[in-house]
Amino acid sequence: MKNKNTALILSILVGPLGIDRFYLGYTGMGVLKLLTAGCFGILYIIDIVNIACGNLLPADGTPYEDSPKTAPTPVQTQPTNTLYDDLEKLAKLYKAGVLTDEEFAKAKSECLAKM
Repeated sequence: MKNKNTALILSILVGPLGIDRFYLGYTGMGVLKLLTAGCFGILYIIDIVNIACGNLLPADGTPYEDSPKTAPTPVQTQPTNTLYDDLEKLAKLYKAGVLTDEEFAKAKSECLAKM
């Protein structure tokens, strides 16, 4: 695994020579930067920013060894709809004629009972 800090230091100090790209495993881009002095300085700056932001990973696709481990996102336990949203949907269905008077009254009382 490659170290992000090492890649960033190499990119800043010897980036125009392509050493940072060689370190990360991008041999072709390393040769291009070596022959063109970091693509005339443009790719040199872009690589520094991309390595610092974590957008330029090693060629083998592994994360940097000093990257923080991301925790799995917790499952959402709260309902996404509130009672107000449910009542609003019932009212729209009632106005559209989908629900009868009895069905609307029953569903409305069930929603209000949850409060």
